[in-house]
Amino acid sequence: MDAFSCFGRNKKKAVSLKQLQAEEKEAQQNPNFFNLLSTELILYILKYMTIPELCNIARTSRRFKECCYDSTLWRTLAMTNNMQKKKINSALKNMESTSRLSSVRMINLNNEHIKQQTIDYIVTHTPQLKEIRLHNLRLTEKTSKLLVAKCPNLEQVYMDGGRTSDECLELLANGAVKLKSINLHKVENITTTGICHIIKNTNLSFLNFNGISGWDIRTLAPYCAHFTSMDLGSSNNLSDDDLKALTRQCKKLKFISLKSCKLITDHGVLELIHDCPQLMDLNLASCSKVTRTSVQHVLQQLHSLTTLNLSCFKNIHPIIFPKNPYRLLNTLTTIDLSYTDVNDDDITQLTEYAQNLKNLRLCACVEVTDTSMILIATHCKKLVCVDLSRDQQTMGTGSSHNKGPMKITLETVENLFLNCPDLQKVALSYSSKNNITKRSVMEVHDRRTSYGWKNINFTLNEEIVLHHSNTNNNNNNIINNINNLNIPLNNNNNNNNNNNNLNNNNNNLNNNTNNNNNRDSFVPNLDRLVDPIQHNGSNNNNNNIPYINPNIIPQNNIPIQNM
Repeated sequence: MDAFSCFGRNKKKAVSLKQLQAEEKEAQQNPNFFNLLSTELILYILKYMTIPELCNIARTSRRFKECCYDSTLWRTLAMTNNMQKKKINSALKNMESTSRLSSVRMINLNNEHIKQQTIDYIVTHTPQLKEIRLHNLRLTEKTSKLLVAKCPNLEQVYMDGGRTSDECLELLANGAVKLKSINLHKVENITTTGICHIIKNTNLSFLNFNGISGWDIRTLAPYCAHFTSMDLGSSNNLSDDDLKALTRQCKKLKFISLKSCKLITDHGVLELIHDCPQLMDLNLASCSKVTRTSVQHVLQQLHSLTTLNLSCFKNIHPIIFPKNPYRLLNTLTTIDLSYTDVNDDDITQLTEYAQNLKNLRLCACVEVTDTSMILIATHCKKLVCVDLSRDQQTMGTGSSHNKGPMKITLETVENLFLNCPDLQKVALSYSSKNNITKRSVMEVHDRRTSYGWKNINFTLNEEIVLHHSNTNNNNNNIINNINNLNIPLNNNNNNNNNNNNLNNNNNNLNNNTNNNNNRDSFVPNLDRLVDPIQHNGSNNNNNNIPYINPNIIPQNNIPIQNM
């Protein structure tokens, strides 16, 4: 048998040769042009893929695996709360073994399981780091020394909550030569001394003074002449004189936030306009003592203004926009008028003043109707993001001009979807009365996609639906109470009615707590409005009722993300 085994081998070789010849012939007849692409071009295409997509593509072939795990695609390391400790350790080991940590330029750590040793390990192995974000984590002296020694290109430090010390800030000030921006929002255990170290010894252009006192701002003002951006939000003790002392030193300011500064009046805003004529981004949200007079001066005198936030502004109607003879030359691209009493007249003037508008937020503006919104869709064709939802923030606040449902109908949705080719994000309020339902919006969206335009990520806020459910529960309580007044034949009926009352009361409490949670999650800055939930996320049985998305502005965190 051994003598005849060679015949079988020769036969197998002949078959394999025939297969190779057939494959070569087929390749000549149907060439695979993808193999002709260079690796650089494939990497450029893969740069637009998300992390799950990259992981799936890497499984298709060896070449795709090499390209998908190329270090140039892994520039951001993000660890969120939904990651377990084991996953964090395995992800770090995998990135270190493939030399991907060495190319990371931004770190976003928002996980309670992350230990200080893990932070130090990441900082040690990321020499190209430019930005670090720590959420409710500590910045120790050891970590500060490692940032200075191992990350010479560090430009931004962002801390939201957590703890650090004046010594850590001094180390960063003396060692991080390229540091340009530092955010210390709600950070504990730091004083004005540490902030002075930062301001004196670095070329900072942005520092978050959120919640700072008037005395501290006067102390720091002489060292802030080079600042271009400043956040003074929630500084309840900041007066007009304190703001004036700051703006006289900071002539180069282009962005300033005075959100919820309760003591700032028209006088302080006028001084700000006079001292900082180059302002491009101004936030006056919830400034209770600022009137429409300041708004008119802002629109008339700040010729470089691109972003204006006037949310929760009292008695803003009527807004008198300046008559702009060169309409196409205006710079305003973002405006937030949420929770104000603006009406169709104000929005009509806006269409004449800001035809380059890209971001418009009219959340809970119940006096705005289809008349003005059709003009917006007709004249402002560069719109990218629009918010016309009925948010939960004003529930129970007692503001009369924000009560009632939104008055826009499906006609507004049609004009926005079919007249604005760049539109990407839209927030609406569910209303069967106005024919704004999941099905109707999807039909309009299909008509848009038939033109070859971009898909729109939209969300339907079900505030009205939830409001009806609350009233139904209250009606059930009333009916049960009436039944309890009648003399029943069985005591069991009384017990059942009492149990129903308790259940309905609990439902009311749950709905109220949900309303409060939605109120706390509100973020008035339109630039931070990330992708609302897509239309295919419905989990309800009724096709006309979309998925309830209580947080219109979710956090944009993924486990490991490419830039």
